[in-house]
Amino acid sequence: MAVTLKDIARIVGVKEPTVSRVLNGRPNPIKISEKTHQKIIQTAKALGYQPNAAARALATQKTGHIGFILSDSIAEGWANVYFAQGLSGVEQTTRERGYGLNISIYNLSNIDSFVFPKRVSQRSVDGLVLTGYVEAAVVHRFKEFGIPCVCIGDNLEVAELIPTVSGDVVGGLFQAVRYISDLGHRRILFDAGIHRRDRQVGQLLIERAKNDPETAECQIILPDIPQSGGSYNAAEPLIEYWLAFPQTERPTAIIANDQILLAFLRQLRKRNFSCPKDVSLISTCNTHLCEFADPTLTAIRQDLKRLGRFAVNMLIDSLENDTPLTPEMSRNDFPCELIIRESCIAIGNINGMRNLTE
Repeated sequence: MAVTLKDIARIVGVKEPTVSRVLNGRPNPIKISEKTHQKIIQTAKALGYQPNAAARALATQKTGHIGFILSDSIAEGWANVYFAQGLSGVEQTTRERGYGLNISIYNLSNIDSFVFPKRVSQRSVDGLVLTGYVEAAVVHRFKEFGIPCVCIGDNLEVAELIPTVSGDVVGGLFQAVRYISDLGHRRILFDAGIHRRDRQVGQLLIERAKNDPETAECQIILPDIPQSGGSYNAAEPLIEYWLAFPQTERPTAIIANDQILLAFLRQLRKRNFSCPKDVSLISTCNTHLCEFADPTLTAIRQDLKRLGRFAVNMLIDSLENDTPLTPEMSRNDFPCELIIRESCIAIGNINGMRNLTE
């Protein structure tokens, strides 16, 4: 038989409502001693008392569930290995802290087609972790419903509304630029993306490179390819953009995400080019795709699992301490690391390989 509040009350010698208030952390109109308070908690623990989830939600106005929503603009959804790393951290932490987790995919990038998640409108989650590209107007909708939110990713659109958690993206990209510069590359194509925050990251990278003596001579080019979706289908327009440069002015290194570069390698072969002989490649995210590409891709590593854990801990701490989440709580400086693999070579080696094949 399941242990009830009535059982605990009988053993301790108090009334059932007193036990309920103590175990649910609610104020008790009748003052009880600290000794009685501790005895209720210890008795409940000794008997293996498990609160009824529905009753606890009714009493505390909390469901014990966290929602994790991925923007539907992300190719492959939760199967995307980059975002799956963040999910792993969120899932592990919610489980450790005794919360359930609801994961969903919704349109977060266009308020005109945004459909408010049913579970959220019914308040079946206590708070949300968001990731992918998120429009500010969507976050305003969540705030109107009183739903606390944290965003994984340094998202400019929502940075003034809710806390964001990310790695030092510009710092990681600069590591890549400095590495490729040390190999003699001076023309670098960075496929930053099409969203406002993406373009700002590109501009910040350009400024940082110009202000560093080791990279000041590098020309970082941000392509403007409207049809680029940031996934596999972006590879073909990207290679057409790259080939449109005169050969003497063509970028010798390209920085883009793992999906784009995996498909880009295929496009190179179709046109009788190869990596790294004709162009060096660096991925903006380190996933298994980078490890199994041919050649293996040098990549910028962020600890996405750590970011997921940090974000959901911030959210749960806020819920349990009844404190507001504010943009000032953002943490966007987690270190990035450049993982060196086979996809980059020095300019001198490129010229030598070209001579051997001519």
